[in-house]
Amino acid sequence: MTRRHSLLFALLMLVLPVTAHAAGAWSTWLRMYTCADLAALRDTVWMASAEAGLVYYVRGTGTFGSYTREPGGLASNTLSALAIDRSNRIWAATPQFGVSRLAANRSTWDLVNAFDGLPSDTVNVLRADGDTVWVGTQRGIALWDGTQVAGSVPDLGTASPFRSDIVTGIVVLRDSLFVSTTDGVYVARLSQRLATWANVDGGLGSTNVRSLASDGRELFALSSGNTYRWSMTSRTWGVAGGQGSVKKLTDGFGRILSISATGIYRWSVNQWLLVSGSPGADGSSEGGQEFTSDPDGVLLSFGNGLLRTQASPTWSAVEPPGPAGNSIQNLLVDGPRVWVNTFGEGVARWDGTRWRNWFPTACSAASDTVFANPAFAFTLLRDRSGNIWTSHWEQGIERIDPTVNPPHFTHVLSTCGVPTADTLCRHTDGWSSAVDSAGFVYIGGDTPDRGTLEPMGIDVYDPSGNIVINWKTTNAGLGDNQVRAITVSKDGQIWAGFASRGVSYDTLAATGSDRSRLPTFEPVVGLENTDIFGLVAQGDSIWVLTTSNVRRVSRTTHALVSQLEIPAGPAPRGAVRPIDVGPDGSVWVGTSDGVRHFKRGGGYEDFKTTNSPLANNELRAVCVDKATGVVWFGTAAGINRYDPNYVAPTPPALTRLDMLLYPNPLSLTRMGLQLRLRGNTTSYRGEVLDLSGRVVREFAVSGNDAVIWDGRDQDGKFVQPGVYFVHARGGGREGIARAVVLH
Repeated sequence: MTRRHSLLFALLMLVLPVTAHAAGAWSTWLRMYTCADLAALRDTVWMASAEAGLVYYVRGTGTFGSYTREPGGLASNTLSALAIDRSNRIWAATPQFGVSRLAANRSTWDLVNAFDGLPSDTVNVLRADGDTVWVGTQRGIALWDGTQVAGSVPDLGTASPFRSDIVTGIVVLRDSLFVSTTDGVYVARLSQRLATWANVDGGLGSTNVRSLASDGRELFALSSGNTYRWSMTSRTWGVAGGQGSVKKLTDGFGRILSISATGIYRWSVNQWLLVSGSPGADGSSEGGQEFTSDPDGVLLSFGNGLLRTQASPTWSAVEPPGPAGNSIQNLLVDGPRVWVNTFGEGVARWDGTRWRNWFPTACSAASDTVFANPAFAFTLLRDRSGNIWTSHWEQGIERIDPTVNPPHFTHVLSTCGVPTADTLCRHTDGWSSAVDSAGFVYIGGDTPDRGTLEPMGIDVYDPSGNIVINWKTTNAGLGDNQVRAITVSKDGQIWAGFASRGVSYDTLAATGSDRSRLPTFEPVVGLENTDIFGLVAQGDSIWVLTTSNVRRVSRTTHALVSQLEIPAGPAPRGAVRPIDVGPDGSVWVGTSDGVRHFKRGGGYEDFKTTNSPLANNELRAVCVDKATGVVWFGTAAGINRYDPNYVAPTPPALTRLDMLLYPNPLSLTRMGLQLRLRGNTTSYRGEVLDLSGRVVREFAVSGNDAVIWDGRDQDGKFVQPGVYFVHARGGGREGIARAVVLH
């Protein structure tokens, strides 16, 4: 017997399936604004959000949790529809990546997409019928039969029975499958395998149908602000109104519901009944509220950032936790706390367990326990006394004492009621900042309109928060009054980076102990006309972020020393803090295409949405906790925390390696195939073997449910249909499973 045949024989004596789920080095925080779909069980309410992933509320404990996008997990933080099948799997549809499925034990995810047979990865609607799930997409409807996509309408290469393939609603009513689209409603018989479709538009005010709903006996459609009731006898639609202009129609556990400006209505014995105390629709096209019924007939809704539950006389309301907003402009690690600035959503503070948020208000400096107005927040700085400084364009400069509760606010500068064109407002347009060893604070200016409103240069504040002096191009030799970056090196030199004017420096000793004397800035040779976005002083190096690379400048000689390339330029809307240096000397750079981590001693690694849970590839802020090395990322769509020193816990010793290959059997298409592996450990290495024992392809993956084989051999050629064996090693054990490849 040859070696490869003896290996194959030995592998055949080994074993098969089970699941595992591991935590990682990443955390994600997102604010939920919008609910695209809602499913309420007795114990848990599930919410498909448009920006915060899959959010859930545990009714017994009053606590929220969420699943956010990560490789091998939820495919997107933007969801479009939700369904729960008979086996208690959660189906979460996306508008771009197909449908993610959360296992009944809530530990593993898999993905059903166009590769598996969906007509499109843009999914609009889901309808579960037992373990069968109907999937409505932008290009038709597909049926998941419990194990695979069994078919679609229109099928690939065949004419569509629909005038529009954009599916907006699906209802299974006895032996009939009803499908609504943006141009008509259609019905086919399940017993006839959907062989013949009939167009049933009669009586509708418009063929652009928004949704369908059913209680298992009756069928309703929403079109042009009206609800229509289907007649099985006349096979036409009739208006069933009384609610006013209807914005949304849905169903849940045998109850048909609709909403208008006056509230939520429930269909009952030939009429719509207004539900007492229910929220009404807003003026948007979708009405701003998602709503449903639980198994006991209790209604729930989500709108205006609140989850409401039916109660008498007033519905109860709870708010999902999260930062003030997702459009992050800056963030700052402050010991156990993290401060977060957003553009127009306010300021947030994380204390290690919960968020405290300050939302935009009318500008007023009357109170010392709140911001004058937390909107348009850019600068974030911690001074030597532990106070936090923030700038709010056209609102003011704040100094916050976070050690008391509530925090104490000193309105260092308030421009409430001052016209934007007034030069005083320029001193609120802070962007960059730094603090020196004596406690003096430096705030670099920007401007909302460079052509009309000249930036302030650099304002210098003493340790007590009083303005000392203003440095500009005309009195201190700044390269430009738009100061994008400031840093102070350990020898008391101050460095400033400008828009299109490079980097300049001077020694703070020249300005006197009270900083009242003017400095004379000198430019760094070689950077004179460079667009600067970030500066960080670390040891003997000054790290400089430009539009195209990172430059290292010697602190002592002021000469350029080295250059590092980045994958893309800084964020297009401007990043306040796009570069930082870790305690180990490694450099972290946020760009418009993810994060690049330059390792000390050489080499780099990139983090993007394709290979990490990063909330968005547009980075506006990067801040390293100097005590722990943990890195915080502020993006255009949320916040991430990453621990580069995280070590996964050692998995328990296995008595055997169990593994499941799926889908199996699987079809080889012109795009290949996607064979996934799920088992009882956290990472796997191995080979795909043919019947002769020849190694067809090797693989190495982390986590469960990862694709281990695309149907190609080591030379990149597609294999032939047939039986293959997967030999995997993990957790100190090895196993084998069989996969069948079909045409």
